[in-house]
Formats: sequence, structure tokens, C-alpha cells
Amino acid sequence: MGYKSDKSNKKSRDYNSGWITGRIYFNKEDKRIIMKRPQSGFGYTMNLGNKWTWVFNILVIFVVVILVRIF
Repeated sequence: MGYKSDKSNKKSRDYNSGWITGRIYFNKEDKRIIMKRPQSGFGYTMNLGNKWTWVFNILVIFVVVILVRIF
């Protein structure tokens, strides 16, 4: 009933190995963009190994720069 196959355990270990200092998550194989931090109990972080995270971050910076120049 509570038994997990070796494949699911390996996948779980791969996702856990992407944490750098417990705050930054970088895992190219993980398709999630945003995930909950495991140890803190609260807070979310972005997967810096996902290309869509970088697209989102660049768009946000671009919008902020434009808004600062306008006002």
C-alpha cells in the first residue's frame, strides 16, 4: 500500500538534488516552474533550470525598466 517503485523514488531524489543552499532550485529535468520550498514550511521559489522561468524574469525586468523610464 505505501510501497513506491524504484522509478518514482529515483525521480523524487532527482528533484531533491536540484536544491542549492535550500533556497535556489535548478533542475533542467523538472518541468515545474514554481514549487514550494521543502524545509521552510512556507514560501515558493522558481526553477532556474526551466527556460520559461528565465523568459518570465526577463519580461518582468523589461516591464520595470520601461515603467521607470516613463515615470
